[in-house]
Amino acid sequence: MERKTNKLDSIQVLRGIAVLLVIAFHFRVYLNGVYAQKDLGDILFGIGEVGVDIFFVISGFIITYSSMNKAKNRPMVFAAKRFFRLYPVYFIILTLAIYLNYEAIYTSSQIIKSYLLIPIDYNFIGPWSGYSIIIPAWTLTYEIWFYVVFFFSLCISHKYRTAIASFLLIIICVLGQLYFHGDVFLNPIAQPPSGDGIIRNLVFVSNPIIYDFILGMIIAEAYIRLPSRLINKMPVVQFLNITLAIALLFLCLGLRNGPGIVAWGAYSFMIIAPIVLISKCRDVYRNKILTYVGEISYSLYINHMVVYSLAVLYLKPYGVLDSKGFGVFLAMICATFIISIISYNFIEKPSVSIGHAIARRMQKKSDVSSIKTESVREAP
Repeated sequence: MERKTNKLDSIQVLRGIAVLLVIAFHFRVYLNGVYAQKDLGDILFGIGEVGVDIFFVISGFIITYSSMNKAKNRPMVFAAKRFFRLYPVYFIILTLAIYLNYEAIYTSSQIIKSYLLIPIDYNFIGPWSGYSIIIPAWTLTYEIWFYVVFFFSLCISHKYRTAIASFLLIIICVLGQLYFHGDVFLNPIAQPPSGDGIIRNLVFVSNPIIYDFILGMIIAEAYIRLPSRLINKMPVVQFLNITLAIALLFLCLGLRNGPGIVAWGAYSFMIIAPIVLISKCRDVYRNKILTYVGEISYSLYINHMVVYSLAVLYLKPYGVLDSKGFGVFLAMICATFIISIISYNFIEKPSVSIGHAIARRMQKKSDVSSIKTESVREAP
């Protein structure tokens, strides 16, 4: 353990915890039906789905906070960095998953939609909408949608980007709900009326799980605007700690389970906000392991169900997975980490570096154009 640096290490730790929760949730099947407590996996890790809401709230925070500098976050620069942060890893892992899973029969529609990050089945219950070939990638659809909305918000006004993005997310979601569902609702678990048509591929914009990102943006604005001396006052710190404790208690007790701001999204807000705000004004300690897990969390998230599927395909015929139990559970997690560390170092980090290099080049061109424009304006 060591003192935090000037980076928001608390966010990385939260990312690490979130991805471990999601992985444990999906791998919990190896703990069910093995021990005297038949549903041990469900008892221990059934709540792991909350990791998705934590990710969404964190994403809203990071995108808002990291775009503070207007000069370094012009819309196209923002788009370049986000694209190379997200898509190359996904593209390569998806391609490998399709190629290696020789038993699976995918339709051309499923493959195309998966590459384009469009939900496979728009008639399937939301927010999952039929998932993707890589099952957890359904969440990337909402990430991309948030990036698109934030991009246009930057085009309109950098200063008011958060307010504009929040307004656009809400108004588009509400209008989408009225169009696709004929009603307005907050619970993301919603079954759209069955139907066909290209426009129905956009049914995900009407799912209120998107509001999780707004909660993250609110935390970022509070972090940016609230002075440390205010946050550091004892009544404020006590209030934040109590809020955190209540959220953890309700979460552990299983009160109001489910995605979105009506349940896990609200709990995620109540967990992330206190931790992040307190870290602004007080020395906190970080765990190196969880910080690193947070750094590679995207690779872990994308890879873990691919590892699961390929293990079932290649190892189950030899009886390797028949015993189940904690041994197999931990072995699957270790395999996921090995694959993810490789993809992080050889795919994710290089693609992020390429994105930043392209962004810097775009930034320089934009700066040169601005200087030339100013020179023309000042010329007699």
